Amino acid sequence: MYRSALASIVFLGASGVAHAGEKPLYQPVPDWVQLAPEPAAAGLTDDAPAMVIGDVQARIADGQSWTYQERATRLASIQAVSQAGTVKLEWHPAHGDLIVHGVDILRGGKRIDALKGKSFTVLRREQGLDEMQFDGRLTATLAVEGLQVGDVLDLRYSVTRKDPALGGNAVIMGPVVAEPIKVGFARARLLWPTGQAVKWKTYPVGAEPQVRDAGGWHELVFKLPVARQPEMPERMPGRFARPPIAEATTFADWQSVSRAMAPLYRVDGLIAPGSALAAEVAKIAAAEKDPRKRTAAALALVQGKVRYLFRGMDNGNYVPQTPAETWTTKYGDCKAKTLLLLAILHELGIEAEPAAANLDNGDLVAERLASPAAFNHVFVLAKVGGQLLWLDGTGTGTHLEDIGDVLPFDWVLPLRAEGAGLLQVPARAPVRVTAASVFDIDLTGGIDVPAPFEAKVTMRGAAGGVLKALVSVRSQESLRDQFRKFAPPAFARDLVLTGSEVSFDQANGTATIALSGILNWGWRYQDGRFRLDAAPPIAYPIPDRTRATWKDIPVATGNPVRTSTALRVRLPEMGGYMLDGDAALDATLPGGKRVVRRATLVGGLLSIDTEDAQTGGEIAPAEIPAARAKLAELNNRVLRVRTLPGAPGPWRGVEAAKRAGKYDKVLARYAAYIAEKPEDVSRYLARGRFLAKTFERPKALADFDKAIGMQATAATYRERAALHRALGHKAESLADLRAAQELDPGNTGTLYALASELAKLDRVDEALALLQPRIDEEGENQPDLLVAKGAALGHARDAAGALAAFDAAIAKRPGNAGFLNGRCWIKGTLDVQLDTALKDCTRAIELGSGGTAAAALDSRALVYFRMGRFEEALADINAALEQRPAAANSLFLRGLILRRTGDAKTGDAALAEAQLLFPQIDEDFARYGIKP
Repeated sequence: MYRSALASIVFLGASGVAHAGEKPLYQPVPDWVQLAPEPAAAGLTDDAPAMVIGDVQARIADGQSWTYQERATRLASIQAVSQAGTVKLEWHPAHGDLIVHGVDILRGGKRIDALKGKSFTVLRREQGLDEMQFDGRLTATLAVEGLQVGDVLDLRYSVTRKDPALGGNAVIMGPVVAEPIKVGFARARLLWPTGQAVKWKTYPVGAEPQVRDAGGWHELVFKLPVARQPEMPERMPGRFARPPIAEATTFADWQSVSRAMAPLYRVDGLIAPGSALAAEVAKIAAAEKDPRKRTAAALALVQGKVRYLFRGMDNGNYVPQTPAETWTTKYGDCKAKTLLLLAILHELGIEAEPAAANLDNGDLVAERLASPAAFNHVFVLAKVGGQLLWLDGTGTGTHLEDIGDVLPFDWVLPLRAEGAGLLQVPARAPVRVTAASVFDIDLTGGIDVPAPFEAKVTMRGAAGGVLKALVSVRSQESLRDQFRKFAPPAFARDLVLTGSEVSFDQANGTATIALSGILNWGWRYQDGRFRLDAAPPIAYPIPDRTRATWKDIPVATGNPVRTSTALRVRLPEMGGYMLDGDAALDATLPGGKRVVRRATLVGGLLSIDTEDAQTGGEIAPAEIPAARAKLAELNNRVLRVRTLPGAPGPWRGVEAAKRAGKYDKVLARYAAYIAEKPEDVSRYLARGRFLAKTFERPKALADFDKAIGMQATAATYRERAALHRALGHKAESLADLRAAQELDPGNTGTLYALASELAKLDRVDEALALLQPRIDEEGENQPDLLVAKGAALGHARDAAGALAAFDAAIAKRPGNAGFLNGRCWIKGTLDVQLDTALKDCTRAIELGSGGTAAAALDSRALVYFRMGRFEEALADINAALEQRPAAANSLFLRGLILRRTGDAKTGDAALAEAQLLFPQIDEDFARYGIKP
């Protein structure tokens, strides 16, 4: 009946004695337990689930909870054998016993008693010490010998609990697991004496138990697993959560929980006259007469002089240690700190009381059964000047200005001798900014090159304590990874942190992160102007509620918070700037969010100050459409900076910036960044790209050489090939392209560039030998390969062959604007079929957009140039440059046209600009017989 000959061991926690070894104390499975079927009857086959039996039965009787569990696990692999080979069972000796009813190995239809001649070892592991928890739990361990793959390990044990702090009440819970969890047999069974006043509740959808009374017991039986639970939406309030449990409690209501817990926080006589703690209280009383200031000073004393350590030993789960002990040891958990703070406030004449809260999901508390199990935290509610103050002794850095802030607990329970109901925490943003960021970005070296920045982020409250803990255990490199999220706004690109420093101001309760580094801002060229999105979109996620089952679920907006950002950007001289969008914004959104922003642009200094406050409220279902519409409207009015019409290209200012030393700071930071970790390839590449951007190509090449020497990739070979090409290093460029192709043979872009380089070196046969086999495969990219062949033949001045290849590609993709433009370009460069070239280009312009259309305008300008129609050529090339102002081809052609039309000065300037951007541009045009 009891399985395995009653071989069992009981660990009597109340006495702290483990009865095991030579004369074990046997104890059978209790008679109120209904045994689960044998594992074989529960579906033990070769393809059975790993958990053959998962049975939990719990009862309440005489103020005690007793939980019985059986776990039978099929060990299908050697990994499963390793994991299951050591049995670990925990219990709290101050509150009850651990009883082991049996540990069996099932093999070949037989049971093997794994306890025969063996005993458990009892350890005090205190695994929570890293989280500052010392709870006194014991762990019984057993190394099960002889386990094999295919065995079933069957474990049966009980844990009893009776907590004197609950005033004769008890709480039990059982798991209610849902599909797709697979188990041969699973059950949760809750019992209590028939007629006893017990309330029960279950949360998963479809978890309906069988309810009956038998043998003097009222029982609920849940057959598991229940059906798969419905998917829940993002950012739903916690009260809509469905924890996988069933629970029962003897507490009648929240008032009875409040009454039961209140005596634990009586404060009369807890601070002995003449004690060291009494002296501290006297100092506060002498220094401050104002009740609010006294309250703040008392909270600062508890937060600043007593470190956090949870102590759950000796009935410490609910019972706090005395203020005298807390002050002497200088440590305490939330209970100890709360009692200490209450005692101090009582001595100072401040009205205050304890309150219980849930740190994980306070919003679910109002949906839970009334029991202490609904809470995992306790704090202080004080009433000063008619205002309720929320004071947490386990917090850090709370100052006088902050004590009016609420704590993000949603629902709390005041603990009063007369009892109290739940109290809802009001939705209110903090009075002061919790995180203030200041960013200073120096773009005076140019808007299109990496720029130096400084940032300072000052935090107060709990975040400062978390940061202090991080600094004490993390490396500098690890910290910088964490600090990246504090760097300038999200539209910054290629961000490199080169310096970080953390400081703490104990007096003001703040932590400050000072950062320095390099970034590249996301300026873009559009409609003839350079533009920058100067402020990120308002971040206020309003997720989907379109499903019928979600339509009545509000959106949770998060904890109360107030942040500020000050952005200062120094701009280069480019003929002036303008601000577009909401320079002055004051917007309120449903759910309690308010954003206030002010932007100015004076004398080349862009200043944007933003404050974002959030109350932690909810967006009601009926408000969601309006909230979405309002958010979209605000984010459509993006704050932008733009240059004035006709602004010079930023590359024109590079040489002047060099002479003025504008890049010295950036280069120094890159040098330090590389020296810090010289084995990091990405650091050389970052500096190399900056040097290339500022036309220091030989120096950039040295960095790429270093990077490729350490770790070569196809992408870095392609980048270095472009540098070699710009410097006229033809053989080196070709070698890099070959290396890139070897590493990434499927990259069509590399193949195209390699074929072009070969053709320019009059090695067109080699180019065709690369391309033709792939063309003959008639794969998906055959048209692109035909275009590459046409371009290579064009470089070799084989007009007929080039056009035939383009004709074949266009026959396969007749509406491809890029292909039509390519054919137009071949005709223009080789000075053939100019009349049909115009048609090709015009059609490409009609079909294309953006860069494709600009390239086609450039090609048509070349055709007009060949035809001597300079006015039309100039109109087209100007239109192309409106879209691509940094296109060296277009600038060079514009210079040629202007020289032909008599404007030599402007033409020479355009030619020089083109050669700055690509020094070999004149050589490329010379291949087509076109020279200045």
